[in-house]
Amino acid sequence: MSPTRTRETVLRVPAVAAVLLVPLLLCLPSASAQVIAARPVDKWVDATGRAAGADDKARDEAIAQALRTAVEEACGVFLTSQSKSEDYKAVYDKVIANAVGYVKEHKVVKVSIADGVTTAKVRARVSTQKFEEDWASTAHTIHQENNPRVIVVVAESVHQTVSGPSYKEEENGILQGKIEEFFLSKGITIMDRGTAANVSKRDVLLAAIKDDMTEVASLGARFNADVVVTGRATAKYGKQLDVSGQTLYQYTATLNVRVIQTDSARVLASKTFGPVTTTTLQRGGGEDKALAKIGDECAAQLLSAVVEAWRKRANVSRTVAVSVSGMDFETWKTFKTEASALRGVQALRLREITESVANIDVEYRYTNETLAERLSEIKGVKLAIVEITANRVKLKVQKP
Repeated sequence: MSPTRTRETVLRVPAVAAVLLVPLLLCLPSASAQVIAARPVDKWVDATGRAAGADDKARDEAIAQALRTAVEEACGVFLTSQSKSEDYKAVYDKVIANAVGYVKEHKVVKVSIADGVTTAKVRARVSTQKFEEDWASTAHTIHQENNPRVIVVVAESVHQTVSGPSYKEEENGILQGKIEEFFLSKGITIMDRGTAANVSKRDVLLAAIKDDMTEVASLGARFNADVVVTGRATAKYGKQLDVSGQTLYQYTATLNVRVIQTDSARVLASKTFGPVTTTTLQRGGGEDKALAKIGDECAAQLLSAVVEAWRKRANVSRTVAVSVSGMDFETWKTFKTEASALRGVQALRLREITESVANIDVEYRYTNETLAERLSEIKGVKLAIVEITANRVKLKVQKP
């Protein structure tokens, strides 16, 4: 295997970058930081919610939807005033996710079932003041933190077959330089490279080459990054061309990139750039020209993918990564039957069972802590809670 050259850069993307590429994160409007005292601090609202199904789970979903609708209606005037702000969508997704937190009290007026759909009508008292305060706080945080926070790790492999050695290795790759140059032109601040140097380059390289997303994500978490962009670029000699009595040498370059969420190691985006070709009159040295060309062509799309990946991460996700050790396939079948019936569980997806460890994605309506408690209480499989984080729950099967 040819040696590779690798560089890593820690980036923090300011709001201005998002303005230029994806209209997601913009400066905080002054109006969103103000709470208008003339508005009532509480407001009673009647609202309706619906959910597919006729069981208790559908009832819970319908009520939850009704409460969310109540918050939106009670705070409608405020939301309308904010809707033209450029950071509206990013803030809305975060604040409205806690809709139930703004309901100080509520009463379920009526629940009905018709044609397989459950309808719930509620009367709720909504704290409009708390909603507006949280809105201002969230908007400020988005602006202050200049999300997304990114680590870029690109491994470059150069194969020379026209002249010279079969490969070459450099400390600073031309493709990485092109990406940095473009990012800087969009106002992106490159953090102190001394910080990146504290992480083993060998570990970074091996993780990228082996497609070890867990290790890559772990690396990103050390920098408190939201996403990691990891890529592998290859440049090589293509063929010889004879044009009008001149001999030209053609080189090609390709780049494969993944954008990874650091808290779950989930791949948010996967892109391939190239192959791009370049020609030169000289024998050898065309690999760097090919890498420079693909860097020019992909930099804007790459930054756009980074920002979009963070947007997906920032938006509220109800998917919880559940890891269960000591589980075989027969145990999984029992677990699936009982866990699917738990209230609040919308879907279970088995990703893999490897060496008696099952990795499962669970779409759940409530908190991770509640999910862990409910799973530990199922009767068919006795489970013990090992770890609970913001995005993961680890359990183990206890033998009778």
